[in-house]
Amino acid sequence: MQKLKVSKYLRIIPRRVDFAIYHSLYGNLMLVDAEGKALLQSFDGGCVIDEAIRKFSAYDASVVWSYVHELRMRDFLVADDADEYGLVHADTLRREEQLEKGYLLRVLQLVVANTCNFNCKYCFVDKMYGSKERDALQHRPENMTMSFSTAKQSIEKVLDIVGRNGTPQLSIEFFGGEPLMNWPLIKQVLETFRTKSPEGIELLYSVTTNGSLITEEMARLFKEHNVTVTVSFDSPDSSAHSAVKAQKGGGLVKENLEILKKHGNWVTFNAVISRETIDGYDGKALIDSAKKYRIAMIGLILDLDLSFYSKESRRKKVIEQLWSTYEYGRDQGIAVVGYWHQIFNQIAGLQPINLLSGYKTCPATGCKVSVEPEGHVFICKCCSGYLGHVSQLEAVLKSEKYRQYSMQAYRNAPGCEGCAIEGFCAGVCMGALEKKYQRIDIVESSSCEVYKGITRKLLQNVDSNDVEVHYLHQDKNTSRI
Repeated sequence: MQKLKVSKYLRIIPRRVDFAIYHSLYGNLMLVDAEGKALLQSFDGGCVIDEAIRKFSAYDASVVWSYVHELRMRDFLVADDADEYGLVHADTLRREEQLEKGYLLRVLQLVVANTCNFNCKYCFVDKMYGSKERDALQHRPENMTMSFSTAKQSIEKVLDIVGRNGTPQLSIEFFGGEPLMNWPLIKQVLETFRTKSPEGIELLYSVTTNGSLITEEMARLFKEHNVTVTVSFDSPDSSAHSAVKAQKGGGLVKENLEILKKHGNWVTFNAVISRETIDGYDGKALIDSAKKYRIAMIGLILDLDLSFYSKESRRKKVIEQLWSTYEYGRDQGIAVVGYWHQIFNQIAGLQPINLLSGYKTCPATGCKVSVEPEGHVFICKCCSGYLGHVSQLEAVLKSEKYRQYSMQAYRNAPGCEGCAIEGFCAGVCMGALEKKYQRIDIVESSSCEVYKGITRKLLQNVDSNDVEVHYLHQDKNTSRI
C-alpha cells in the first residue's frame, strides 16, 4: 500500500474554534477541527492509510478513509516520492515555449491622455519611472494625446492575436493621466468597436478617472457599452486628493457620481493607502460614501513608494486599515478588493490560480500590454521597461523584456521559495522594484509583511459559510464526508 506524507507546502492557520488549512502553491482552502488536523498530522514522516485507520479506530474506517481521500484530493497529503513542484515546473516550460504566440494576452491598456486636470499628491506618474525611454515619453509633447488611428491600430493588432489564440474576451482599459480629457477618442472607440468584434470576441471596457469631467453623454455611452467606471475616491475629506477641492468647491465629483447613479452605470471606487493618505484615511466614511452612490466595489491600492513600508508601526497600521475597511464593507454589502485580497481569493478558490488564469494578482506578468499615445508599448503604465511599438506587436511579444515580465508569474524571486503565499502573491508592483533596484526579480521584504499579515487576518476570520468545512468529529460536523 502506498505511503503518504504531509505536503511540505501545507499551511495551518489556527482560528478561534478550528483551523484553516491550505496548500501554498494550489490553495484548496478548507476548515478542519482539531481531530481532522490530528489525522492529517499523523502522516508526518510518512504513513499508509491502514495505519491511520488503526490510530483513529474510534471512528468508522470508512469515515477515516473518506477524510484521507479528501486530504489527498487537495494535495495536503502526497505520495512519499512526489515531485510537488513538478506541475508548476511543467507549466513554466510550456509558458516559455508558447510565450511569443501571445496566448496570454487578454488586456489592452490604452493610455489615451498623459495630461490631467488634477495634481493628486500620491499619483505615481512622474514619481516612479526608472528608464530613459519612460522619462522621455512622459514629457514629450507628441505623446500627450492618443489619436484614433493609434487606438484603432492597437485594438486591431491585439484582437488579431487574441483571435488566433482562441481567447473569447479582450479587456480594454482607457487610462491616463485623466482619460476623459480625450473623450472624443473614447467615444469613437466605443462607437466603432462596440461590445463584440466581427469574429465574436467580447470586448470589456473600463475607464479609470478622477470623475470631474463626467457628463450625461458619457454616462449614457458608458451604460450602452457596459463600461466599468472606476473613480478615484479616497476618504471623502482626504486633502491628498485634488478632487476633494472640487468636492468642497461645489460638489463637482459628487454631482457626477449622481449622474452615473441616475444612468445605472457600473461604478467602482479606487482608494489609496499611502504616505500622503494614511493619517487621514477613513475607511468607514469611504464605505458610507460608496453605499450612498450605489458603488458595489472598492479597490484599495497600496503605496507604490517602497520606503513607505520600512517602519513596522506603519505596516501594522496598513493591515489594520485594510482589515477594518474590508470588515465594515462586508457588513454593508460593499466588496473591498485589491491585489492584497486576490491572494486570499486564490487560496479560497474564489478566483483561479495562475496555472489557470496566467497570472497571480498582476496581469502585467504577460497578460497585458499598455500602449502610449504615440503607440509605444510598455507592459503597464506603472512599469518602465520599453517593449517596442504597437505597429510591431509581434516583435514586442518576442522581446526579451516581455519574456522577463511574463516569467514573473511563478516565483517572483528566489527569496519567495517556501513563503506561505508563494503560489498566489505577485509581490509589490514591478514598476516600484524597477525604480528602486533597476530589476524585478527581487524581494522587498517590508511589503511582504503587509501581504502576509492581511492574508493571515483574512484566513483567521473567513466565514465558515464561504468555504468548505470538513470536521472529522461528528458532533461538530457542518459538512460531513
